[in-house]
Amino acid sequence: MKRLAFLVALVAAALSITSLATAAGGKLRCFADGSATCTLNSDGSATTDTTTGGDAGVYLTNGKSTGGFALASVDYSFTYSCTDASDTTSCVGGGAPRWSIPINTGGDPKDAQQVYAFLDANGCGDNGSVSTTDTNCSVTLNAGGSWANWDDFAAANPAYTIASALPFVIADVPTGGPITVSDVNSTKS
Repeated sequence: MKRLAFLVALVAAALSITSLATAAGGKLRCFADGSATCTLNSDGSATTDTTTGGDAGVYLTNGKSTGGFALASVDYSFTYSCTDASDTTSCVGGGAPRWSIPINTGGDPKDAQQVYAFLDANGCGDNGSVSTTDTNCSVTLNAGGSWANWDDFAAANPAYTIASALPFVIADVPTGGPITVSDVNSTKS
């Protein structure tokens, strides 16, 4: 828990002080610290590299906040590949890459007592996609608990909402190689 709090603070600091490049359309942004790197690619994807440590990831800045929405009314997804575009396993490890989605357990979207829900590549079958719409993607809450998928998580916690912090895709452990992250989406209904 202490590591997660430190990581969240570190990511927030990196987001505020790191020079950020903008992808096509101005929606995807990179962050990285330590020896990790994140590079935005001309095709709108990003390549993160944490093979020597640190953390790196991406987040969306499209003005479409999901903060305050019920869990059942939002969807998050991204695709990924390892160095070889057909490889979706050699770069996966230790919960990376994953969505880190801020959850408010108290009903007020500005409540500082937020936790994070995680959906990672391994928990989604290492198939190149991580999505809340995939019934095979398990969800873990850093405050404790796990669910078979996002729909089960939402049904078990009807009072939970998405917190106002930014959801982000991250690799924060040494991985087996660079990870290309693409098709990063967050939608609300």
